[in-house]
Parts: sequence; structure tokens; C-alpha cells
Amino acid sequence: MSISETIKSLLQERILVIDGAMGTQIQDLDIPKEAWIDDKGVDQEGCNELLNHTAPELIGRIHKRYAMAGADLIKTNTFGCMPWVLDEYQMGERAYELSKKGATLVKEVCDEYATAPKPRFVLGSIGPGTKLPSLGHIHYDEMYEGYKVVAQGLIDGGCDVFLLETCQDPLQIKAALHACQDANEDRGVKLPIMISVTIELSGSMLIGTDATTIVTILEPFDILSLGFNCGTGPDQVKKHLKTLSELWHKPISVHANAGLPQNRGGYTYYPMGPDEFTEKQLEFTEFDGVSFLGGCCGTTPQHIQALEKVVSKLTPKEPSGSIEPSIASLFNTTELFQEPAPLLIGERSNSTGSKAFRELVIASDYEGTLTVGQAQVRDGAHCLDVNVEFAGRDGAKDMKAIMELYNQKIPLPLMPDATRVNTMEEGLKCIGGKPIINSVNLEDGEEKFHAICKLAKKYGTALVCLTIDEKGMAKTTEDKVAQAERMYDMAVNGHGIDARNLIFDTLTFTVGSGDLEYRDAAIQTLEAIKELHIRHPEVGSTLGLSNISFGLDANARRYLNSVFLHHCLQVGLTTVIINVKHIIPLAKMSDTDREVCEELLFSPNDDSLFKFIEHFSDVSIDEGGDDEAYLAMSTEEKIAKLLLDGDKERMIPLVEEARHEIHPDTIVNEILIDAMKVVGELFGSGQMQLPFVLQSAETMKSTVDYLNPYLTK
Repeated sequence: MSISETIKSLLQERILVIDGAMGTQIQDLDIPKEAWIDDKGVDQEGCNELLNHTAPELIGRIHKRYAMAGADLIKTNTFGCMPWVLDEYQMGERAYELSKKGATLVKEVCDEYATAPKPRFVLGSIGPGTKLPSLGHIHYDEMYEGYKVVAQGLIDGGCDVFLLETCQDPLQIKAALHACQDANEDRGVKLPIMISVTIELSGSMLIGTDATTIVTILEPFDILSLGFNCGTGPDQVKKHLKTLSELWHKPISVHANAGLPQNRGGYTYYPMGPDEFTEKQLEFTEFDGVSFLGGCCGTTPQHIQALEKVVSKLTPKEPSGSIEPSIASLFNTTELFQEPAPLLIGERSNSTGSKAFRELVIASDYEGTLTVGQAQVRDGAHCLDVNVEFAGRDGAKDMKAIMELYNQKIPLPLMPDATRVNTMEEGLKCIGGKPIINSVNLEDGEEKFHAICKLAKKYGTALVCLTIDEKGMAKTTEDKVAQAERMYDMAVNGHGIDARNLIFDTLTFTVGSGDLEYRDAAIQTLEAIKELHIRHPEVGSTLGLSNISFGLDANARRYLNSVFLHHCLQVGLTTVIINVKHIIPLAKMSDTDREVCEELLFSPNDDSLFKFIEHFSDVSIDEGGDDEAYLAMSTEEKIAKLLLDGDKERMIPLVEEARHEIHPDTIVNEILIDAMKVVGELFGSGQMQLPFVLQSAETMKSTVDYLNPYLTK
């Protein structure tokens, strides 16, 4: 039976106990001065890991006390053994040695105290270090290499389980997780991995990631457990534990501090004694999935002994959490299946599709590319596509620079878009959240397809699958569906990718070229979306929407794109890649506008393209001017229209004039409220997309704020 299987079997019977603090226990010992002296004669006081070498009997004594207290899993004294941490003591080269020795010391104790009914496990402690990759302190590659050295040392010293603890940055977790996985492979073992994050008093990790987003990011990975440690006391942990229990589908761990730290006479003091600490921990067992309990800062063998006496008699409740298919930025979670659809993917951070963005990349003006992304956030995108590749540039270098910025400063999930595998991976190494890979296809055969799928599996991403194979882009419904099915089988059954993380892109060709071969392109794409939605409702779908109108007049394209989007949504499209500002709500179109677009899309004939071009030849997008219809409206109708349009600029002057003839209470409680009800109805029916709803809501707020001094109190 493997270690994972043994632990899972024990969890069917009882909660397992993790030991308590190491750092504060070391501080309480009378460490001889000479124990802090390294092999070069340098005083390294504060480097606890050095004591594995210079004072092994003292460290072993701490481990033994926890074993006698009843701990099932005993942590190694290797929390800060990473090379970049030890480099602060000029001992980076000793990372492997001290990690191995740390595991050996615990292994000796576990072997001494283990019994058949109560085996003991060496828990390899791996801390976050002193640098956060998402803040640019250290790159993923350096962090990964350092963690791998630690993991190899722990394995060679007899470690049973890895514990990535006190995690403060999801990108740091990914680097450590990959290092442990690869160290396992190198050593021919399969040690399970536990992950424990630290939630600050702010309610998030130090970097700003909340509990829901942590689950979204880590859900795709093969780990034994997820939980919390350090940061706060048991009282503060409880509300986050509730969230975790509702969302996480595997065992949960908690090893909390002995209360919130206090300063007493210049010394850190933790106020909870063993009994109170145990009472608080006992409350955690009410939540489904809580399977490991233990202590962090301020806890002692006495705390663990009191805890073990109580919880070792309890059987954990089965994990019952679940989470909707989602993606995430470093800070927030976004569901892939928006209600109503679609999830809007901004397309302007793209060197291929945007001349302005490409020129910023050519100039290496990476801060400038950030402003392009931030503008799309303001426009209402849910996710950003980022493509930096074009001839003559080092795409990997550009991708790294831009993704580092976007990861830190864009609050939306990211979609790295690249054709080269190395460029794609360079981007993924910089993303702390859960991104979407755009994309994979079979144009270059199965080898490249497998390479991209491996990246998706390794980095825990969603994955766009384009219907392109060795023969080219699929044109008919039958070919689109067949290619999608082929990729589904290879990704899901071949690579073990969760089908809910797949997104089909059935592609489309322009109906604006006059080419007879593509006259029914919209129909073929629409039918493919519909068929795949029926076959695989758990799989998302997307489309580079503007391709349908390529070559047509810019203003006319907005109408055609918007009508086509509406029909795609009706048959199951879940996401769309688009310039959000170029969507026109159907409610703002005339019946004739829609009919002309629909004829070109779905009833094409020899005259439909010419009819479309002629109809829209004099059309310009209304940027806020007063047309005859608007001028003919009553004041009440004008107010309602401007709210529907989300036109804050014209609304304030209008209500300033209107309040002299219409009571401000009436403007707010009747005209504006009724108009917002219409907005809600249009949103619910799919005729108004979320960005426009938000514009209307902002207009409502600013108008009410303006009228507030004149309202009846």
C-alpha cells in the first residue's frame, strides 16, 4: 500500500494530528552559542536549519516530544532550507544537505514511536521563503530549481509526505508543487503533497488571493490536501474554513497558531493554552473534509497532546465540496459559464490583431501594453487574451515581460495566446492564477498537440481547442465536430484533463468576401456549436467573433458581429473573443438592421451581400450625438434612453434641467427605477451584455448622487 493509500485508509477511521511549532520551540531551548557557528566559523544565529547539522540531538528532542504527545505527522526542521533563503547566510549550497539531515532526524523518531495501529509519518516542511514571484522578487525558474533541491534532500532523508506550508503566493505554490512532482519522478517515488496557505487578517493571502480563488487555482492539481496554517488564530480561520469546506473536494488540513500573537515586554506571546486551543480546533471538525489538525506558531507538545486526546477519537466527515468550472486571476475567480452568457474575452492585447499593441511590443513599451489591458478591464471584459508573437521578435522574452505585469496588475484571468510551445510556457511561469491556454490544434500533427496538453495539465489551466487538423481549418459542421471529438478524446482520455476545462473553438470564415465557398460559413459554425453543446454540455465553446465580418466596413461589422453573437448564444456559445466596446445591444438596432444581417448570415443569396453593404453604407455608430428621434422624445423618455445607453455625460445636464419641471423624487423613483427594470429584462433575455448593464448602473448611481441634495429627506 502506498503512503497516500495508507493515509487515506487511516482517515476513514480518525482525524490525523500534525505536530506543533518548531521555530518557537527552538527559541525556548537553551541553544549553545557554538551551535550557531557554521563550518566556516561564521555565527549564523537565526538560521534554524543549521541546527540539523550542529545540534541534531536538540532538534531530535523536539521531534521526540511531539511524537510522545501523539502526533501522527511530524514536521522536519527545513522550513527555510531553500537555497535563496540560505543564501542570506552564505549557505545556499547546503540546501540539499540540511534538507536531507532534517528528514533523517524525524525519520529516526518516527521509526522509534511507530506502531501498527498508529504509524508515524515524516512531514517534509517546505516554506515560502523570503521572496514572492508574483511581486518580481524571484523568477519561477530559480524558485523551482531551489525547491527541487530541497525536495530531493527530503526524499533521500526518508520523507513520507511533502508539506508546502505558510504559502503566500499561488505562483510560489506552483513552483514548489512542480519541483516536488519532478523530484518524485527523479527518485522513482510518489510522495503525496499537502498544501497549506496562510490567510491574513485582511481575509486573503499576503499577495491578495482569497479562499475561493485558491480553490479555483489548485483544483486541477493532484494533491493530498489543502488547508490553512499560521497568520491568524483559530477564531479567524473558521470563516475561511467554511468556504474551503463548501468548495474543496479532498481532505482539508488546519494547523493554526495558539491565538493572535501579542507583544509582551518585547517578546512575542501566544495567548491560547492547550485546552482553549483544543476547544477551538474541535469546532473545525464540524466542517466536511477536515481531516488533519495540528498546531503552528506558539503551540507546544502540550497543545498537541491535548488536541490528540480529543480528535483522534473522531472520524472526519467526508469531503463534499464542489466548485463551478472557473478560471482565475491572482486575485479573483471568474466562472467559465456566465449566466447569461457569454464570458467576454478581450482581444486587444494581441500583436496579430492590433497594430497599436504590436507597436508597443516592438518598442518594448511593456508599461504601455499594460494600459491596453487596463482599458479592456474598464470596458467590461471578463478575461484577456494576450498574444505577443510575430516575425522577428523573441516571443518568449516579450511574453515573460508582459505576463509578469499583467499577473500583478490586471484583476482578470489571462489567456496566453501563442503558437510556440516555449513562448506559451514562459507565459505560464508568470501567471499565479488559473489561465486559459489559447490554443491547441492538430495542424502540426499530434506531437505538438500532446506538448500543449502537457502544459495544460502541468500548470492546471483551461484549454481552447481549435478545429484545425493536418488538412487545415474545418469548414463544414461535420468536420468541425469530428475534429473537436478527436481532440476531446486525446485531451480527456489521453492526458486526464478535466472536460470542464476544455473550450471548443469551431472557427468561422468571413461572409463578407463574396466567395461562394464561405457563403454559408455562419451556418456551418452555428450548427457545429449547437451539436457540440448537445454532445458535451460540460465543455465550453468560444469564437473569434470578428472573423465573420472580416473585410467589411468597420461600422457595419459591429452590427453583423452583434447579430451573429446573439444567435451563437442561443445555441450554446459560452465565451467570445471580442473587442467589448464594439458590441451593439440588439435593443439598439432597428428591425431592418437585424433582418439584413440575418439574411447575409443565414439565408445568403446572390444579392444578400450587396444588400448588406448598401444598407450600412451610410451608417455611423452613434457616439452620443442627438438624432431626430431623440430630439422628438419627451424629457421622461430622454432620461430613460440615456440610462439604457449608459450615457453619464449627457445625463447630468439633462436631469439638472428636468428637475425644475419634474420632481427629483419622481425622476429617481419612477423614471430611473423603471428604466433599470428594462435593463434587467434586456440582460436576462441576452439582448444586453454585462458591460452595458454596468454602464447603466454607473449612470444610475451618478444621477442619483447628483439629485440627492434635491430629494425629499
